[in-house]
Amino acid sequence: MKNAFFFLLFIVTTQNWAQTLTILESNDTLQRPKYQQFIYLSPSTSVDEALFVAKIKATGSLKNISNLFERIQVKAQDLGANAFQFVAFSAANALTAELTLAVYQASDSILESNFEQLPKNKVFMLGSDNLLDTKVQSYKFQQQKRSIAAGTYHVYDLNQHEVIRLNKGGFTGMTLFFNKQAEGNSHYLDCSGIGLAGAVYNPYGGLGVSITTGSIHRVEPNLALLLLDIFVEKN
Repeated sequence: MKNAFFFLLFIVTTQNWAQTLTILESNDTLQRPKYQQFIYLSPSTSVDEALFVAKIKATGSLKNISNLFERIQVKAQDLGANAFQFVAFSAANALTAELTLAVYQASDSILESNFEQLPKNKVFMLGSDNLLDTKVQSYKFQQQKRSIAAGTYHVYDLNQHEVIRLNKGGFTGMTLFFNKQAEGNSHYLDCSGIGLAGAVYNPYGGLGVSITTGSIHRVEPNLALLLLDIFVEKN
């Protein structure tokens, strides 16, 4: 009886974490892009001149949305894609998510035009991509405590002659400073380590010190921009 219980538990756990990848549409492509990359294409960017490669849906746990993106990325690059546009995200049930992306071969000129459509001079703080997580992360913005839940984000504008100060973990944690740059760079951060690029953040043009009690992580920009399409902005 005990063994049967653990076997049933294994089946349920496996089903909850099971992931599938479905190619909804595809176009045979023999050519390959110049560089191995996977660039977020803004909804404002025209893809009329891009080569459509496929539309891919990933299904998996609501506990790790970035993993769905990474699975699509691997398949898309294998098919010859170097860019993607968000199509849809939904919760298939209480535990399972579905993410659909259209993937393309985009020329350098398209990617350059796309760059102009992306957020400029902003700092984004993202909550956890575990949409089943009820724990709230906290940090300080300009010495004021802010709380951020899973599936949400805060955005701050970088203005001339103003420095943004973010802190996680108090005096012995990490403090970052950001100011407006001529290049218009935006920064994508989180406190929970989204995705595989969750290295402690040390921003160019900024200052960061991390000792023990808190850390802020850099989110890979293309993943972060996708999550902004899924997450809800909070004031």
